[in-house]
Amino acid sequence: MSWETEFDNWTAEYLPDLRILCNEPMSRHTTFRIGGPAALFCTPRTVPQLADTVKACVEAGVPYYILGNGSNVLVSDAGYEGVVIQLFRNMDGIRVNGTELEAEAGALLARIAHLAAKEGLTGLEFASGIPGTLGGALVMNAGAYGGEMKDVVKEAVVLKP
Repeated sequence: MSWETEFDNWTAEYLPDLRILCNEPMSRHTTFRIGGPAALFCTPRTVPQLADTVKACVEAGVPYYILGNGSNVLVSDAGYEGVVIQLFRNMDGIRVNGTELEAEAGALLARIAHLAAKEGLTGLEFASGIPGTLGGALVMNAGAYGGEMKDVVKEAVVLKP
């Protein structure tokens, strides 16, 4: 049995609402508009669905890659022989909680910075021109103009395999 079949069987049983595309061109999901097909491409809508998707990949021994909105990502024309899990668009919630913002990993950093400014919250001005999502910004400690994510992040919930 191929890993695709094992993954499909697992997700059909445990994640029937997960949207999965086969041989999805990655050129549709990167800012450079290049890249061959991902064997499987899925877009979880909730944290439990994301956790279960990663669990399915790990249990099936399938390589996976978590993608934000594809900013500055280069994908080979040969594609990706695994599962691409995109967080952008579905896991992009942002909430104001007093003097703090709570945001999901798929939220665009520029959008978060804009909301912070609109709410009179300071510290994220440096992020307004960074083309990426919060998840990627945290992984790489994104920064510009003397500001970095480490300077403004109070807490992060991390999903580990």
